[in-house]
Amino acid sequence: MDGEIASWEDKEQPGVERNLAIFLTHHYRGKVCRDYYTVIVDHGRQQPKVYGTTCKLPNGQWQAVRWSKSTKAVNSGRKAQRRYQNLKQLGKQLKYKGYAGNYRLPTGLAKASQRAEKKYRLPLRQYIDTAAKRNNLSPVLVHAVVKTESNYNPRAVSRVGAKGLMQLMPATAKEVGVRNPFNAQQNVHGGSRYLKKMLTRPGINGNVALALAAYNAGYGNVRRYGYKVPPYRETKAYVKRIVGLMHSS
Repeated sequence: MDGEIASWEDKEQPGVERNLAIFLTHHYRGKVCRDYYTVIVDHGRQQPKVYGTTCKLPNGQWQAVRWSKSTKAVNSGRKAQRRYQNLKQLGKQLKYKGYAGNYRLPTGLAKASQRAEKKYRLPLRQYIDTAAKRNNLSPVLVHAVVKTESNYNPRAVSRVGAKGLMQLMPATAKEVGVRNPFNAQQNVHGGSRYLKKMLTRPGINGNVALALAAYNAGYGNVRRYGYKVPPYRETKAYVKRIVGLMHSS
């Protein structure tokens, strides 16, 4: 999705991490195009930055990405680079914001939630807004967590047994008073309560990135690593994805 950071590793190249920022899709000479900025970390050493661009063909397919180490080879590589740095900084400094009723959902979250409401015939946006207000959370944050955890699927079940919109584990569901994790309203209220609890834990103190890391990997792991995002690939990607969703257009 536009504006996000994706992180991944190839099984054939263990120890090599790729971080990709996709800048906002734009029009260039009558074409719909996208610009990329990529950082590759090879066993702890950052490699030269790489820029890329691609445009949509008349048949709806995208061209193969053209890569270069120079911003001159792409339409707006510098903007993609700034977007990447901004998202990284947001992940470190993003502070807790309470509920605000005049929020605007980023386009990707708005469309995904609308599609899910039609598919499952549930007022999911209303559930999320009410849960965010009750727990004094940013509704955009709750939406981004729901999108990342389940893609707004109230019936989702993970391979480790997490259930529902906010992917509550059985012990967590019990802790926050959720009897039926497949009840969308119960699930989002319980997940929001748990997220608020993580935000207020000692050492986290309203740091959204740390709270998200605790939601994903457990508060104990955040504390273990000196109140920093644990160095787990899944957790780092999880935090980056949610921060990107919250600040996409």
